Amino acid sequence: MKQHFYLLCLVCLASPLFTSAQEAPVKKLNQVNVIHKKIVKIKADTLSNTLKLQQPLLLLPQNIISVSAGLLQQQGVLELKDAARNASGIYFGYNSTPFDNSAAVQIRGFNAYTTLNGMSRRFNYGASIDDEALIENIEFVKGPAGFLNAFGEPGGSVNIVTKTPGQKLLNVVQTAGSFNLYRIAADIGSAVRKKGFSYRFNIAYQHRDSYLNDLRTNKYVAAPVLQYNFSPNTFVLAEYNLVRGETENGSAIVKVRSEADMLKGPISTNYSSAYGLPTSFTQNETGRIYAVHKFNKNWQLTSQSSYLSSPYSNWNMTSKGSLVNFDASGNTRRRASLARGAGQTFSSQLFANGNFKTGFVKHQLLLGADYTNSRDSLSLNNGKIEFPYNQFNPVNAVNPEQVRQTTRLTRINNNTFLKSAFVYDNVQLLNKLSLTLGARYSWYTNEKATTNAKGITKTSNYSQKALSPRAALTYLVDTATSVFFLYDQSFVPQSGQKAIVANTGEVTGAAPVDPQRGNDLELGIKRKWFNSRLLTTVNGFHTVKTNVLVADMVNEGYLKQIGQVTSNGIEADILGNITDNLSISANYTYVKATITKDIDPDQLGKEMPQTPQQLFNTWIQYGFLLRNKARLNLSVGQMTLIKRSTSEKGEYIPDFTKFDAGISYVQNKYFLRLIADNLTGKRYMSSGDIITGYPYEGRNFYYIDGDPFNVKVSIGIKF
Repeated sequence: MKQHFYLLCLVCLASPLFTSAQEAPVKKLNQVNVIHKKIVKIKADTLSNTLKLQQPLLLLPQNIISVSAGLLQQQGVLELKDAARNASGIYFGYNSTPFDNSAAVQIRGFNAYTTLNGMSRRFNYGASIDDEALIENIEFVKGPAGFLNAFGEPGGSVNIVTKTPGQKLLNVVQTAGSFNLYRIAADIGSAVRKKGFSYRFNIAYQHRDSYLNDLRTNKYVAAPVLQYNFSPNTFVLAEYNLVRGETENGSAIVKVRSEADMLKGPISTNYSSAYGLPTSFTQNETGRIYAVHKFNKNWQLTSQSSYLSSPYSNWNMTSKGSLVNFDASGNTRRRASLARGAGQTFSSQLFANGNFKTGFVKHQLLLGADYTNSRDSLSLNNGKIEFPYNQFNPVNAVNPEQVRQTTRLTRINNNTFLKSAFVYDNVQLLNKLSLTLGARYSWYTNEKATTNAKGITKTSNYSQKALSPRAALTYLVDTATSVFFLYDQSFVPQSGQKAIVANTGEVTGAAPVDPQRGNDLELGIKRKWFNSRLLTTVNGFHTVKTNVLVADMVNEGYLKQIGQVTSNGIEADILGNITDNLSISANYTYVKATITKDIDPDQLGKEMPQTPQQLFNTWIQYGFLLRNKARLNLSVGQMTLIKRSTSEKGEYIPDFTKFDAGISYVQNKYFLRLIADNLTGKRYMSSGDIITGYPYEGRNFYYIDGDPFNVKVSIGIKF
């Protein structure tokens, strides 16, 4: 891995010798979705204002990829999972649901948080659910970013930017496809006035049956936005987002199979579903107030506050103590399992951006504060009544009244407070060299109550604080090329207790766990091509994370901090338009995330579970101009994941490569688009894990099947 990192450093230092200075001067560009000849622009050149930093991506000392709605529409993206292919190092863990909870996002070997317009979406047990109808841009931030939030994993985060008023429009899109997919969505908006009201309203309904037997899903989306401009420099925006997903007959899509049976048999086989189960649902309901005031061309003040309610209730059938599994005769006894939770999160941010000089030195200053209060709960329940079930003669129905009879195993309530203040200064030392210095100071408190099946409640209080510094250098080789070096720290507050164990092995007490800390070093090079329409980024990273928590398998009810995880890797991203007719999204990642310190020597060298060592994604579209200002677009894409680690040291789930394609016909007022996914019909694990010895002897594969071959046909009309 060191050789890879040193090679990257050499490439970064040598690249300026091979670059030219024939690009337009660097300047901040306003984000647009349409470029010359009405070609859809698939990337943004700057971050959204909700991510605070007001610099072109070329000058930001970090690998941040901003993907526009135009690219998502090219690919027929409906959920965050499908958009992850457009940035290096982004993948999903195996705890996804039929709606692909964004809580499962992982980056560089670590879990990743998602934010909505830069605001916290969940802290402990709230659910996250997304939909294309809300998304204007997705910003994939690799590495820590203290300028975003008070807490964050060292691997990175994902920010969803929602649709707001911009221009007058009325678009309706209707989609149909495999597995009884039907979807209709409308996007209505007005132009923003210099003074007065403007609006944007998105609404969508979607029905889809899973490739798994019996699973039926419905999704409802509504997102009205109202904006009032007091002047061109001052406005207030009020936004409400509702996304609700419902699943009939169960919600589990994870399978457990012995090594002999994994990826065998019909892909539709589903032992976890049953007619008679109550409806499962996941819901996000968000309200946001966002205000901006520009004092002049140099200073701007931004304030935003949001309230998120995120309840969920997930039902499925299990065998005792595990996913559904069978004895040698193919028999088991199934019972219901219910996971129910609710989260309420209030967040508020106030920050200022300013440009000023001290002598001949130019400063770009960001300073502010934020506050988050999250109240959430989790309840795990098992059914009281068991239902006989045979693998070879399944009766996939249960008595609706009996299956609702459950016993609560545990209930956890959290009340979390997080406050922070931050300041970052980007100092232009010379015409081509800038230095970024800054830090965030965070205060965290948590009140936690855990109630077991006997009704006994344990309460605990935790308090943590941390200073997270950031320093970076950016050198502008020419107007189109920059080289950056970054040092950044992350802070993830944690709650829980670790056991104090005597020499005899007896637990004599408990102590609060320490917060997770991450240290990240990065070196990279960015370059714009083809008159700034294409951006390439190559970077290497070295990240060390301490105080990682796992369940204490010896002392039940306690946690263990395994010590230290080190993640090293290389990333390469290509995103944008090469010509008016040709666009490309391509990326490659090599990452090795391993345990480097632990009290258990057997854990040393173990890779973090569900981390692919290599990821390679492409999506290329070429358009042909036709008569009457029409266009025919042909697209092809590929996704490859190699050497995906598991909970067992040195064990991996199978590699896979899948191919996708699309064709679309676009006129001024309408379009017709066909997307085909998994062209070869390859059977593969989209994600998974290996656990030895349970419930079957030998290796057990817990996994989610990737979608088989499927198609989506969409018709869109602009009124």
